[in-house]
Amino acid sequence: MANDGLTQDFDAHVLFTFAPIPEGPVASRVARVKRWFFISFAESWLAVWLFRSKLRLRAAGLTFPARFCDALARALFNVSIGDRVVAGRGLMITHGNVVIDGRTRIGEHCQINPWVTIGLSNSKRLGFSIDGPTIGDHVHIGTGAKVLGPITIGDYARIGANAVVVSDVPANSTAVGIPARVVGAAKPPAEVAGDPSGRDARLAQHMRNAIIDYRLKRQSLKSLMDTLLGSFDIGSEKLQATRRDFEGGLVFLDSAVAEGGAPTPPVITALESLDAALAEHVRAAR
Repeated sequence: MANDGLTQDFDAHVLFTFAPIPEGPVASRVARVKRWFFISFAESWLAVWLFRSKLRLRAAGLTFPARFCDALARALFNVSIGDRVVAGRGLMITHGNVVIDGRTRIGEHCQINPWVTIGLSNSKRLGFSIDGPTIGDHVHIGTGAKVLGPITIGDYARIGANAVVVSDVPANSTAVGIPARVVGAAKPPAEVAGDPSGRDARLAQHMRNAIIDYRLKRQSLKSLMDTLLGSFDIGSEKLQATRRDFEGGLVFLDSAVAEGGAPTPPVITALESLDAALAEHVRAAR
């Protein structure tokens, strides 16, 4: 059971999504019940489970239950994964709103953020093909990214938020922009994890400068959010930890965008808290 793909999908979400269980006996029991209820019925790991169940049911000739699993994933999580998609263990789709189609292969332990499309291309350069991307292991695809056509994404690659990827991305590299381009030379996985070049510090300083521009009314809150999310998406695990600590603040700022993005006192307070956390990254690299 320990090697079962569904179990690894489940475990991947537990690590990224939930706060520690309280130590008190009563509070601990209540927290555990809430946690398991949320895992079972609210988190989008269930969409991955429904996808895998659909494939198993279809392989067994049970067409109607397979279609029901697919419809349930679409209705509950807005996740649509085609029948020709092959996904490795530990796949994590955070918060749903994902489309994966075509003859697509996804490696092990990949993370796909919301509003991502992975699938077919009908460009003049590539033409139409039912072949989708081939994605390696440990790939992170940022919010709103599009990965299209019969291209290859190498192991440990990172796709930035809102990037449109229509050409190959080498292993251990980062792709950003429209159309996406590779930023910097590819690095071995150990160097990417350790961040010896101070990439996190540069990203943190870039985000701090964007916060200053917003406060000086040089850019909108929506533009600032695009900068924050894009920078977090291509950061190392240390910067990802800061993002998780500030997840509530990012959700609040995102809601403020929908309300016009005015620099209200709560918005400024949230940005000051984030700026202080980013300053730690800059100081640590000096």
